[in-house]
Amino acid sequence: MKVSAAKGNDEMVGAGEPERVLLIDDDPHIHDLVSFHLENRVGGVISAMDARSGMSLAIQQNPSLILLDIQMPDEDGISLCRSLQGLPETRDIPVVFLTGCEEEAQLAEAFDAGAVDYIKKPICQTELVARVGARLRAKTTLDRVRQQARVDGLTGLGNRAALDEMLAEKSREWEKDGFCFSLAILDLDHFKRINDDRGHQAGDLVLAAAAAAFGKVSRPSDRLYRYGGDEFVAIIPGEDARDTLRVVERMVAAASEIRFDAPHEDIQISCSAGVVSPDASLLILESAQVLELADRALYRAKRMGRNCAVAYSDSM
Repeated sequence: MKVSAAKGNDEMVGAGEPERVLLIDDDPHIHDLVSFHLENRVGGVISAMDARSGMSLAIQQNPSLILLDIQMPDEDGISLCRSLQGLPETRDIPVVFLTGCEEEAQLAEAFDAGAVDYIKKPICQTELVARVGARLRAKTTLDRVRQQARVDGLTGLGNRAALDEMLAEKSREWEKDGFCFSLAILDLDHFKRINDDRGHQAGDLVLAAAAAAFGKVSRPSDRLYRYGGDEFVAIIPGEDARDTLRVVERMVAAASEIRFDAPHEDIQISCSAGVVSPDASLLILESAQVLELADRALYRAKRMGRNCAVAYSDSM
């Protein structure tokens, strides 16, 4: 049986995306010069004339690299670099300073703020192209390594680290906008028996098949993760609890419909699921609490005979 990576997993970072450079500098001549030298070498140069608009564009546009002037009228570049490094949305964007000063103390402060390199003013085309190219290649490599560290090698789904990142992001969202997503834990029923009776190779086949089955019936906006062992987590956006339960019930049904080629065709699997959906009565402060409530609902599904999905309620 051929199992491909499941739909609903996070895409490779930077895959197929143009490498855009954000230039933050108050000198229009520098913008013209950088744009001219980098033309046809990057996907585009985004321009900001001050720190405030630079910060806004960095968050909105997610550039591959930031070229940042150290001296600006509203906020110095070193201070802005520290702010960029402190935000989850921008902390992974490499910053290269543009500076007409090469004093050791200033450069040390710039690197301490999070810069990865600097380019001297007046700008030399050869140096600009070489340093920008080197930093973009380094970021591509680093993004690939980071992505690989967030993917479960067996199922192709996001792993626990990726799930923790997503839940941290959702935590920030619900602090601002409220609890507007559902979470389901899906656990394969009697999975230990498969490992014990048929071996871990058969167990791995079952896990990969389950991940693919969940992905086929999930929606493009849903996110699937391998939580650990034989447990999976689905993050389902939206506020309609009934719609969420239907999505999870489709996943449960898909697991029971999996069929294997010989010599594993006699393996039968099913799964149980616990779901937590938006509810004004839920005062959830930590992502761990959402997982705990979903786990309670999962336990109820197991007690009810397995192969079903149960939504959390206050009575649990």
